[in-house]
Amino acid sequence: MKPPKSRHPHDTLQTALRSAFPIDARRLVVLSALILAVIQARTVVLYSLKTHVQLPGTISARYQRLLRFVQFPIPDGLFPRFALSFLPDGPLDLILDRTNWKFGQQDINILLLSAVWNGFSLPLMWTLLPHGGASDSRVRESLVTRFLTLCPDHEIQCLLADREFIGKHWFRFLDQHGIAPCIRLPARATIGKHRLPVWAVFKKLQVGEIRVWPRQTLIYGVSLRVAATKNAAGETLYLAYRGHAGPNLRRYAQRWQAENLHSALKTRGFNLEDTGLTRAERLSTLLTVVSVAFIWACVTGDLLATKVSMQVKTHGHRAVSVFRLGLDHLQDLLLHPSPSSWRSLASLMPRFEG
Repeated sequence: MKPPKSRHPHDTLQTALRSAFPIDARRLVVLSALILAVIQARTVVLYSLKTHVQLPGTISARYQRLLRFVQFPIPDGLFPRFALSFLPDGPLDLILDRTNWKFGQQDINILLLSAVWNGFSLPLMWTLLPHGGASDSRVRESLVTRFLTLCPDHEIQCLLADREFIGKHWFRFLDQHGIAPCIRLPARATIGKHRLPVWAVFKKLQVGEIRVWPRQTLIYGVSLRVAATKNAAGETLYLAYRGHAGPNLRRYAQRWQAENLHSALKTRGFNLEDTGLTRAERLSTLLTVVSVAFIWACVTGDLLATKVSMQVKTHGHRAVSVFRLGLDHLQDLLLHPSPSSWRSLASLMPRFEG
C-alpha cells in the first residue's frame, strides 16, 4: 500500500468531508479551513482565527469571509448523520442536557442532544433557547422530533436526563415515541396512588444502598419503575426508568459524559464561551464547526490510546482523556507543518468518510 501523498491538510480535509457535507464548494472550503484553524488555535473567536485560516486574500478579506460563512446555517440533518457514523451499531443511549454562559448581559443557553460514547457524549443536535432559564416541554419535544425525523433509522434505547427535564407532557411524549426515560427525579416528585413525595418513600437510605419501589407506578402520568440510592457525599438519586434497576443506574452514571462534552467545547478545549456571536443561527453554525473538530479529536485520541500506554489514576479514569490526547496530537501536527505531519493528518482524515 502506497503511503498517502503529502497534500496540504486543507485540501485533504475538504475531500474527506465532501460526502458528509454536500454543500456549496465555496462554503466547504471555509468549513474545512475553520475546523483546522479552531484545532490549531483552540479558540472560536473569528477575529483571532482570521490569521490561522488557510484562505486566500488579505487578513481583512479572510475575516469578512468568516463572518459571511456563519450567517448561513448548515443544512439540518447533515451534522447528526455525520456524528452518528462514528457510533457503534445498535440502539442509542441519548443524553439531553443544557449548557449556558453569559456574553455581557446576554444569556447564551443551548439545549443539546448527544449520544453516549466512550467517556464523552457525541453532540447530535441542539437548540438555542431565547432566555437564560430551563427549557420547556415544547422545546424538548421539538428537538427530539427533529432527530427522529432526520435520523429515522436509529433506534433509541433510552434518554438520560437530569431532574430539570420532567413534566407530564414531556414524559407522555417520550412514552408515545417508545423512548424509555432514565431520568433523575426531584425529591418533590410524587409516586403511587397516594402521591407521596419520593423523599418520603425512600427515607433513611444508607450510603451505597439501592432501594427499589416494588412495582411500576405512575410518574408524571406514565407507568415507570423508581429506584433510589445514596452516594458517599450523602446525595440521593431518585431515578425513573424502565427495566431493571442495576443496568439503569449504571446507564444513568453515563449522563456525566455530557458534562465532559461541555467542558471540551468550552474551557478544556475550544473556549466556545469566548465567541462574541449571540444570534442563534450564527452560533449554531459555529457550533457545527466546533463539534466536527471535537469528534475528530475524540476519534483520533481513541485511535492513539490503543497504541500508547496511558496512565490511569486511582479513581479508574485516564490521566489524559481521549479528547485531549487527540486534540494535542492534531494541534501538534498543524503547528509543525511538514510532509510527514501532512501525511499523518491525511491518514487520520479518512475516518470522516463513514
